[in-house]
Amino acid sequence: MQSDFEERRQYPRVAFEAKGRFLAPDGSEHPCSVRDMSLGGIAIRSDVPLEVGAQIIVYFDEFGRFEGPVVRTFEGGFAIETNIAGPRRERLRQRLEALARGEKIEISARRAFARYAPGEAGLEETAVLNLGDGQTMPCRIIDMSLGGAQVAVENRPPIGTEVAIGRMSGRVVRHTEEGVGIQFSDIPERASALSRPFG
Repeated sequence: MQSDFEERRQYPRVAFEAKGRFLAPDGSEHPCSVRDMSLGGIAIRSDVPLEVGAQIIVYFDEFGRFEGPVVRTFEGGFAIETNIAGPRRERLRQRLEALARGEKIEISARRAFARYAPGEAGLEETAVLNLGDGQTMPCRIIDMSLGGAQVAVENRPPIGTEVAIGRMSGRVVRHTEEGVGIQFSDIPERASALSRPFG
């Protein structure tokens, strides 16, 4: 098993700026930003004091959702340890290497919010699309962000239709080959919405 030093040496921390929000152990939600990140952890800028050992959930617009314990604190923030495996770990490694080379994350130029596959954001693919007139229809979440979602659905509601998935409401803004694109009108502000936006 690698020591912390070996982890840092093999996967150096990359300094960059990315805005986000984190859910504190008491259920409160706070703005924050990345100071630096590696495959093993994230240093987070925040004015909120946390104790070592506190478990938090954090969502960064360009990287998605992370969970982990606070392992150290510093002036103006704290660091958490993360445990990422599988395809997401490889995607994160590629992104961090690109940032270390000075490249920008392309997704930022395309969308106000980065999109993630449901599993990457800790969500279930299967969901129910609720229409404003009371109709419901099963759907599959293709990808999501804090600003919207792409869902696969058999019967596409007309563009402009008011819809909801779980606690998130919005409207259909486009039709796609598999279903519809939804723009959310109530981007989550509460802790429960941050941790399970579609639950």
